[in-house]
Amino acid sequence: MSAPAHDPALQQRLLDGRTVGDPAADAVVAAFRDLPGGRGWALLDAALAGRPLPGTPREVHDLLAPVVEPPAWLDPELADAGALAFWKGGAQPISLALAAGSLAFGYQSAFLVRPLAATGRLERMASRRMGETARWVLEVTTPGGMRVDGRAVAPGVAASIHVRMVHALVRDHLLRDPTWDRASWGVPISASDTLVTAIGGFHVVPLRAMRDLGVRHSRAELEALTHLWRWIGFVTGAPEELLPHSYREACTTIGTALDLDPGPNEDSAKLLHALLHHGVSLQRVLPGPTHVPAEFLATQILGMYTRRWMGDEMADRLDVPASPLRHLLPGLRPLMLARDALRWTGVLGSEERLVAREIAGVRRTLGLAGAAPAALDPRDVAQEPALPRAA
Repeated sequence: MSAPAHDPALQQRLLDGRTVGDPAADAVVAAFRDLPGGRGWALLDAALAGRPLPGTPREVHDLLAPVVEPPAWLDPELADAGALAFWKGGAQPISLALAAGSLAFGYQSAFLVRPLAATGRLERMASRRMGETARWVLEVTTPGGMRVDGRAVAPGVAASIHVRMVHALVRDHLLRDPTWDRASWGVPISASDTLVTAIGGFHVVPLRAMRDLGVRHSRAELEALTHLWRWIGFVTGAPEELLPHSYREACTTIGTALDLDPGPNEDSAKLLHALLHHGVSLQRVLPGPTHVPAEFLATQILGMYTRRWMGDEMADRLDVPASPLRHLLPGLRPLMLARDALRWTGVLGSEERLVAREIAGVRRTLGLAGAAPAALDPRDVAQEPALPRAA
């Protein structure tokens, strides 16, 4: 697909980013291959806790050095302000925006779909994968969750490094697979894919979805959010030269990336179907057989908003049916506007206390639902049949 007029230099950076992975993380995977089973991950976790052990490969230091000694542009206070702004609308619109906006956004891109389809993770374990993603988002958007204190890192940073290493494991596996067409498809989970996922999938797209739901952010909040996701993108391995400096630049970058994207492939509809029909499991939350109609309703709501936010043409391509509940679409917006008005009066408490309550509620809900206890962990992924054993 040819792109309309955009900044040629940005286009070229994004195209070049399709040909490279994450050299620092890839080097760690190679170094761990020579260690006894499980030893490499133990060494990585000790280093993340600020207590590096003897025998830690140099590659681990090289991976973590730019994180524990962050770039001069990082403003931790501004990143924390971005975390507060992220939770401004409350847990319900955020959850909807992430599921029907962010995750569905990824399945519109063959670049992002192929690695998922090749490992089979999402189609086989949609609910678990949703839980892992929710845990990661929770850690990185908790105020203080992306801070670095000396050599130790906060939970969001550690979780992001784990996700980064999972991507490196998958990339290593697929590049060894003779069926991976590198000439046509580029590097799996490339540098550009990492950028598009962080800045597009978890920043620009959900913000647009939340705006549609009635959540409003000020210009200062948008810039704080962009700063937070710029830092998250950096920690997860996106090259610094691709990361946006402002919200406007973030939107431009993602727009350009989408114009360069080939669109969905033959696996996109299957993965989206798994997300919509198997991504929400309420069996452990609701008593008896009541979870069945509740899950059906959740599927209808997810499909309804997915179709709205990706547009009818793309939804038809990905077999997202029109929901009989579509006439209820405007219903959330007045509730969000009313909540926002209450926030400004101070009746609901300070912003910090509001966010703390929202986050605590999400943690309880994930626990009740039996969601994955932590964000994606390389130990778990390394043991899956689709991937080779790693240290």
